Amino acid sequence: MERVVLGHDGSPAAEAALEWAAERARSRRTEIEVVLVTNMFLSDRQEADRILDGAARRWHALVPDAPADVTRLDGLMPAALTDAARGADLLVLGVHPGFRTRTMLTGWVPLRVAARSRIPTALVPTGWSATDDPVTVGVDDDDSSSAALLFAAAAASARRVPLRVVHSWLMRTSGSRGTAEPGRSPRDVAAAHERVLEAAVARVRELHPDVAVVTELVRDNPTSALTRVADRSSDVVIGTHGRGVVAGAFLGSIGLDLIGTLHRPICVVPHTRPPV
Repeated sequence: MERVVLGHDGSPAAEAALEWAAERARSRRTEIEVVLVTNMFLSDRQEADRILDGAARRWHALVPDAPADVTRLDGLMPAALTDAARGADLLVLGVHPGFRTRTMLTGWVPLRVAARSRIPTALVPTGWSATDDPVTVGVDDDDSSSAALLFAAAAASARRVPLRVVHSWLMRTSGSRGTAEPGRSPRDVAAAHERVLEAAVARVRELHPDVAVVTELVRDNPTSALTRVADRSSDVVIGTHGRGVVAGAFLGSIGLDLIGTLHRPICVVPHTRPPV
């Protein structure tokens, strides 16, 4: 049984996250814990309990057979939520598309949670709706996306939708840093990256032979490549090096570029996650 922790604050984004988790629960046995983090000095506990009760009733209306617990925690975000999710299989919370234009206090919370979490974290935007489009996963040419690949393949298998595996590459130019080696032709570099895709597909077919796999090799940066296919995806899955929000900003983290801009759910899977 999959154990899911859902961060909930009664907002429209939180409701979207609950509906996404309920849709996922229809294709697998799930138990959910709905967590509301409050400030012990400033919170209205009666209002918090009202929000949690409403979330529990909504969950049972959507998936009556899936058990649900509710928890109100006094603490600070994101530590309280990520600590509560230790040992869970998935952490879910909502996000407002375009939140970067909002205050730094509220806007950075989803990024901070995703950066801190040591389990897969789904960030679900308001306006989300279920589709039968493929699950899309971006794969890198190192091992940082291996856990993300398996997570995405398992999701596609459970929902009986295709898996789209996207890999992007750019030629190294003079003085730039990249994966291509000096002196190699574009054809040789493209062939090397084609082998990255072939290895990813072979891994999926080994563990999930029932999943239909489509691939896209794109000569572009990863953010642009994933953005272009996002609207044709049910979910977008990415890996992370787990370097945190501040470090990621300097390293050009794909997650920093995508979270809060796409209108499809994004699942961030740490590369330290053991295969399942």
